[in-house]
Amino acid sequence: MADDAALLSLELPGRAEAPAAARRALAALNGDLHLISEARLQDAQLLVTELIANAVRHTASATVDLRVTADPEILRIEVGQAGQPFDPLPNREPSLTGDGGWGLRIVDVVAARWGVQDRAERVWVWFELERPQSESPVALRGEAPPPPEG
Repeated sequence: MADDAALLSLELPGRAEAPAAARRALAALNGDLHLISEARLQDAQLLVTELIANAVRHTASATVDLRVTADPEILRIEVGQAGQPFDPLPNREPSLTGDGGWGLRIVDVVAARWGVQDRAERVWVWFELERPQSESPVALRGEAPPPPEG
């Protein structure tokens, strides 16, 4: 995806190594441009890991796109994949003992804003983090309580 406004635009293979590659790319970009604090970089890396892992796991997309933009207030990260648009509301409860179900809940709690868009024949899941250069972690909002047992 060519985009002159993007600070980073990558096409990653839809493989298990893609989340790690995205984390390294974010770290390199932040190291060069000092967009966010180290604490916020860790939050961004966690969220991008969740979104790219979801894209690899839940779609048959051969590639996953990563796009990063920023303005003085906001860092926006978008993950694009082939596939059908989906309802971002969780369709199952996350498991305390099983595999998965927490990814979008984590994004919802940590990100300032997030959403899903269908554009350019891709489904894009995006999130935004506030950009002030603060060493404090992002203040969590909302709740991600574990499902009731039983």
